[in-house]
Amino acid sequence: MNLVEPPLSTASSGSRLHSHAAPPSRSSNVVVFEQTIDVDEDITDYFDAHFTSRDDLAKVKPALLEQTHTENHLSQKLEESKTRTAQVLGQAQTSSKLALNDLQNLESSALNLEEQIENSEAFAAGKNKRDQRSLVEELSDLQSRVQALEEAKRYIFIVSRTQNLISESKYLLQISTEKALVPYRSLVQLVTNAKGTLGGCNTKLEDFLKSSVSELLQNFKTNLSKKYQASLDAFGWPTPITDLSKIPDNLQDGFEHSFKEMLLLQESAYGALDRSGEKPYPPLLVTEIMVAPLIVRFRYHFEGKRPTNRLDKPEWYLTHILELIKEHTPFLQGYVQGIVQETQYREYDIKNDFIRLLLAAVERKIRLSVPAMLASPEMLSHAIHETLRFDKTLRDNEFYTPPGQTTEWQGTVQVYLGNREWLKTWLRVEKEFAVARYTQIIEDPDAWQPAYEDIGDKEYIIPSKSAEKLSDLLEIVTDRYRPLPVLEHKTFLFDIQLDLLSAYHRHIRGLVDQYESLTYSFVRVMPGTASTEELNTMGIDGLRNLCQWLSSSEYISLTLKDWGEDVFFLELYKEISERTQKVSNPLHSENDDSDEEVAPQKLLDKNGTIFDDTVKAFDQLSKRIQDLIIRNITKEVFSSMKPFVSLRSWPQIEFLSPESDGLQSQSPVLTVPDLLSSPHDNDDVSPELYQPLTILTHSFEFLAAVLPTKHFIMLYKQTSLEMQNFFWQKIIMKNSFSEMGGQQLARDFRIGLLGAGRRWIKRPENYHRKLRDAVILLSLQSTKANSPPMGSFNQDSRGRKEETGYATRTLAQIMAVLFDEDLEKEVVKDRLEEIGVMHLGVSEARDVVRRRVECWR
Repeated sequence: MNLVEPPLSTASSGSRLHSHAAPPSRSSNVVVFEQTIDVDEDITDYFDAHFTSRDDLAKVKPALLEQTHTENHLSQKLEESKTRTAQVLGQAQTSSKLALNDLQNLESSALNLEEQIENSEAFAAGKNKRDQRSLVEELSDLQSRVQALEEAKRYIFIVSRTQNLISESKYLLQISTEKALVPYRSLVQLVTNAKGTLGGCNTKLEDFLKSSVSELLQNFKTNLSKKYQASLDAFGWPTPITDLSKIPDNLQDGFEHSFKEMLLLQESAYGALDRSGEKPYPPLLVTEIMVAPLIVRFRYHFEGKRPTNRLDKPEWYLTHILELIKEHTPFLQGYVQGIVQETQYREYDIKNDFIRLLLAAVERKIRLSVPAMLASPEMLSHAIHETLRFDKTLRDNEFYTPPGQTTEWQGTVQVYLGNREWLKTWLRVEKEFAVARYTQIIEDPDAWQPAYEDIGDKEYIIPSKSAEKLSDLLEIVTDRYRPLPVLEHKTFLFDIQLDLLSAYHRHIRGLVDQYESLTYSFVRVMPGTASTEELNTMGIDGLRNLCQWLSSSEYISLTLKDWGEDVFFLELYKEISERTQKVSNPLHSENDDSDEEVAPQKLLDKNGTIFDDTVKAFDQLSKRIQDLIIRNITKEVFSSMKPFVSLRSWPQIEFLSPESDGLQSQSPVLTVPDLLSSPHDNDDVSPELYQPLTILTHSFEFLAAVLPTKHFIMLYKQTSLEMQNFFWQKIIMKNSFSEMGGQQLARDFRIGLLGAGRRWIKRPENYHRKLRDAVILLSLQSTKANSPPMGSFNQDSRGRKEETGYATRTLAQIMAVLFDEDLEKEVVKDRLEEIGVMHLGVSEARDVVRRRVECWR
């Protein structure tokens, strides 16, 4: 059975709810902000909206609880509002009292100001008895006191801030190095700002701030250095570390951690890294700590009273440094460099940084040693030489360059050369040594003797002992300045080389001048009255002296040419040329044989070499000596040929018929092949030619033995030209020849003149071409019984021409061709070439043929 309760009336529901919600009030009307609110009406509306059915009655209790909670909350806020209102009222009251007091104070101040204005007006009017000057001073004093107070206030603030940052940094250092650097950087910034604010007016405060920053940084270094040094000690440093596998991982981790922590101070210690390349990077703090014990050991051994500290043994401490680098390179490059690569300083080569710090100890040692070396310049020179070798080893073997430096490293030798007094002392010693050695070389009795026996290779010149020793001396000087990094220092020592070369050139030229003067004086004196020195200019002795000087000059010239193409000298020449320096030729101006007038100074040829002028001077001297050799040979040969030249029997030698047993039967017709072949058994030269040919042969034999083949052939060629000109002018053009006379001259040419050089020259006739053509014409047969008519000239003796290559013609046939005015010159030359006359012109051939007695033209 369904029990349905009748719906409650709204009024009854509202009255019930009201009886539970709040105690009854006297009035159901509430006044809020001057507006009357009917509470009963609102409750009725609320119930009509939320409880429309019997089922909604179940929600009455929760709604009642919610309304009760809201009422409590609102009551609490009301109490808080009352409290705040009381406080605001109290504060307002207090403020009113303060404002009233301020108003009263302003009123009092206004009265005081009015009084002061009146006093000022009275002062301006002269009614005040006080002194105007004293008031100005008082105001100025007050202003100064105010400024002093302001400065004191700033001073106290800066000092207080500094102390706070220092304390904060030291505290954070125990936790994290990176965090400790934050207040440190703030302190640095504070110092920078304070410096700008103070403007240098308070130097004591600035000094205090700088010292505070420095002490804090030093504190950082001290703490972190201890950790880093402890990790190094765990590795056994400074003992060379060769096997990292034997070191536990935890020690390696500790080393890496402390290493990176030290690098955090790098920028604070040396500032931001300048990567412009204009100057080297500063040394790493970690490297400084690593090198410190090595430097202590270095100073102990080489700066104290230990026997290892010797001025005359600079190579000892230099070798020690090289050994340290060699021993520690595997650890530095194989392990430490990898750690550096993981930091912001990956540009650093840790090995080069290590070397740089070691070199600082070397440079200090040099500066301490040089003052004592100045008393012994030889010792100074030795030390510089060893230092140059040391620098070269670092460049070539260790590839050392200071970290961050893009320009060439000048080396530790720059410590010596950077001091002008030390540099002058060294250069003076080097020059004195070079000059003394040069003097010793020149004054040696065997100076001009061959440096060694004939090596069998005639392609190379055998120098004299002086030339070879001078070359060695020049190489020593080159080795001295080759490693020098500064051009000016290189040119100083290069000038020493030029001075030595100039002196050697002058010495040989002086000997040649003396030889030449003695030769001319010997020509002027009577036979048998020549002195011993004059006799030494004659014959083989004279040739020997000339060849010795020639070998010396040629050897120096060839050596300088090779050096001029060397990379070092090419770079030196280029560097000098780029600086547009002007250089003078120290030798050319002394060469009297030069036809050109060269200015004392000239710009360097960019395509030349550094020894061009010197080589030119020696080449000119060599040419002069070669001319004297030729003159020596030809003078004696021509002098001994006077009987041969005086012969007047050339045209009287009669032509004997073939039927007789005379000369014709013993002297067959001479053709070109006959002239070039070996002599017949029954052939012989003129007796007057024996002595000249003996002199000529001995001269050629000597020259071929002491000179290279190239030089001998050149001298043979020039001598042959002189002999050819002599025969042409003194024999052929001065005499007339019969047929037999011409054939005798041909035998003298073939057996004598050509035979003198056939031992060394395969085809000596090539050097007497004009003379060879002349004797062919002079030895032509006058007539021939079976000679063909001239019309058959081209077909004459085909068989003989095929065998020998040249046709056989008579003098009459050749004359008919030469003196035929109707024939073209080219036709005449062709006819001459058919008999082997290749090098005489038509006019010269006519002149030669006219020397035959049979010629009527």
